[in-house]
Amino acid sequence: MAIQNKKKLSLYVFTFVIIVSLMIITIQIYSIEEENIKTTIIKNHIEIQEIIAKSISKNISSELESIILELSLLAESDELQNDIGTAESNKLIEQTFNRLNSISPTAQILALDETFKVLSQVSKNHDSFVGTTVKGLSELIDSKKNTLPSEPSILTINTLLFDEPEIALTFPIINKQTNISEGLLLVTLASSEFFQRHGNIYDVESQFLTVMDENHVLLIHPNMENVGKNFFDDEIQQDIDRNSLLNNHILHVLQGNLSTILFTLDDDIGERINSGIPISVNGKNEFMFGVVTPTQSINQEIDEMIFLIKIQTVFLLLSTITVLLVFLLKRTQSFKKEKLTVIGQLSSNIAHDIRNPLATIKNAGVIIDKENNNKNEIISRELKRINLSVRRISHQIEEVLNYVRTTPMILKPYSINQTLQEAIETLDVPSNIRIDIPKNNVIIKFDHKKMLIVFVNVILNALQSIEENEGYITINMIETLSDVTIKFENSGPNISSNDLKHIFDTLFTTKLEGTGLGLSSCKNIVEQHKGTIHATTNPVIFSIWLPK
Repeated sequence: MAIQNKKKLSLYVFTFVIIVSLMIITIQIYSIEEENIKTTIIKNHIEIQEIIAKSISKNISSELESIILELSLLAESDELQNDIGTAESNKLIEQTFNRLNSISPTAQILALDETFKVLSQVSKNHDSFVGTTVKGLSELIDSKKNTLPSEPSILTINTLLFDEPEIALTFPIINKQTNISEGLLLVTLASSEFFQRHGNIYDVESQFLTVMDENHVLLIHPNMENVGKNFFDDEIQQDIDRNSLLNNHILHVLQGNLSTILFTLDDDIGERINSGIPISVNGKNEFMFGVVTPTQSINQEIDEMIFLIKIQTVFLLLSTITVLLVFLLKRTQSFKKEKLTVIGQLSSNIAHDIRNPLATIKNAGVIIDKENNNKNEIISRELKRINLSVRRISHQIEEVLNYVRTTPMILKPYSINQTLQEAIETLDVPSNIRIDIPKNNVIIKFDHKKMLIVFVNVILNALQSIEENEGYITINMIETLSDVTIKFENSGPNISSNDLKHIFDTLFTTKLEGTGLGLSSCKNIVEQHKGTIHATTNPVIFSIWLPK
């Protein structure tokens, strides 16, 4: 009996020693590897951040090139070639302004003669400048000449309307017969409105964006006091303690290179990762764009992960294999989010690559349609088919971009009724379908641009389901003291019970030309507003509930 007890005791001691040894070894391994883990995660984050920077740079470049393309078509139109200040040219300028706003929020568009006198203006917020002369514009365009430019250009200007610089695009109006410049088109865009559509620009506790123009003037910066100032002037240089690493990084990017640095400043942000890349428009570098991530947000995630792993190791004590499996599980969850980010940015790249040739096809169709003037029925019929296809692809591109964009919420009081009306005006509603909007109006706080995307998608789905049949879309609003419910009823065919379960799932679609992202984006946006969206059938009703 004594011998057996000794054997049992020896076994217990041996097991205890093995368990304790495994615990000590595992903790020592994690202590040694902790820095390696941090280094690996930082390196991985830099790679992903550079992909994000490239993607956003391409999107911004695409938007600016699309605006220049619209100005080119306007400048070469018969109306502006004949006379800039006529009613016909003014109407065409207003149509172009509306198209520019579908590309990016546009402050105004001006048409000037050869003396820089304003002959026509379309604007959202600016006072009328018609009849006045824009002073100093010639010097901004070319400091050595006091003449009209012969090429499009991008400038940074300051006006009394905004507390920040505006981005200005100019395009010459050149007479096609004499080849002489007779005027100028000028488009301005508020910097923050233009860039905040592509990411966060104010919250320094998470990833944010910075932008400066080719003259080193800061257009976007989390510290609003620095906006409009030259980065290399004494005031900014004193703030950054003349950091040579950062200054060399900025100069390297301004020379046309992608650059990423890890550096620290004596401010609230501390250490950060800065990925800079130039924004090129038609082959010329116009802006320096930066994606900045405070390492504090990354380190907190790393510390929580390592602490959790150590706690699991102490309590499990079964084997190092179990600990490693838990660690791999945690890392897999972390990388899943990062992979989704990369997939989203790659999707955005693809959308960018399609958008430019699509704009060329669209504008070519406009020119062909003008030349044809309904003379050839075959050409007119095929042009209609081309325009329908262009609209279909454009809608799919917008669905992809709306799905991958991760911009912060901008909640302001706004009219739901007015937003519904804007959504309907955005769409091409066929004559066989009647849309009834609510008679009552409700004003609550919501992100106008994002909710406009929701309303456009829901109404478009209804239009597509009704197709060529006679039908209706009835929109009703039910308001209480604490919330509002918007109901979209349509006369389209009923939705099967199986499809109804998955209708808001990502990539689920019953249409051959669908992306499966439209209603999924709607669900994400409504949930960002702490609301809900659901669908019922017989009749088909999409209901959106929003809190006040």
